[in-house]
Amino acid sequence: MNNKVLKITYLRRKSMKKAMVLAMVLAMAVFFGCAGVEETGSVSKAAVSGTGDSIVLFNFESKTTDGWEGKGKWAEALSVNTDPKFVKEGGASLKINAKGSKGWNQDIATFSGPFAEGFGKLKAITMDVYVPKESVKGLEYSQIFLVISGSANSWYQVPQGLKEGWNSLKYELDSDNIDGDLWHMYFVFNSGGAFAGPVYIDNVKGIM
Repeated sequence: MNNKVLKITYLRRKSMKKAMVLAMVLAMAVFFGCAGVEETGSVSKAAVSGTGDSIVLFNFESKTTDGWEGKGKWAEALSVNTDPKFVKEGGASLKINAKGSKGWNQDIATFSGPFAEGFGKLKAITMDVYVPKESVKGLEYSQIFLVISGSANSWYQVPQGLKEGWNSLKYELDSDNIDGDLWHMYFVFNSGGAFAGPVYIDNVKGIM
């Protein structure tokens, strides 16, 4: 009888030990499983935030031209617009009175700094441009060349065509041509015929 009791007690203890070990294994699985999910989530979030970063270069929300100016006969061509019809984001845009501009015009809009930190590493510059129908009526073509002048390249130009209405322009850049000291930046107007009115520029951003 005593041997029977001892055997039952032994079996009960053995069963309890198995249950405790199983509980510990399950607890560890849950703990490390949660930790793994949390870690994966944080890595994924970092990867998303590290792609396609952009910096605002010019948005004209200061109600100034943000340093842009015309040269020579175009000295009065630039002003700030607050009519929401010609604003893409915020409350202001850059108005460029291009009336009479014909062919190549690199004096209509120039910027001489200071340039944003990291500008020389940009992969692209984007901007929204509004072209009233009346401004380009009768033109064979109309373009805005983005030109960057600096120690890496004294005249690095990238063209984009214009159409009436809103234009979402993207200028792809080779950073080797804009690294180093930066001197000037231009919005060069080029057209087959004379512009008859203004063009509006807003939301100029750099893409890293």
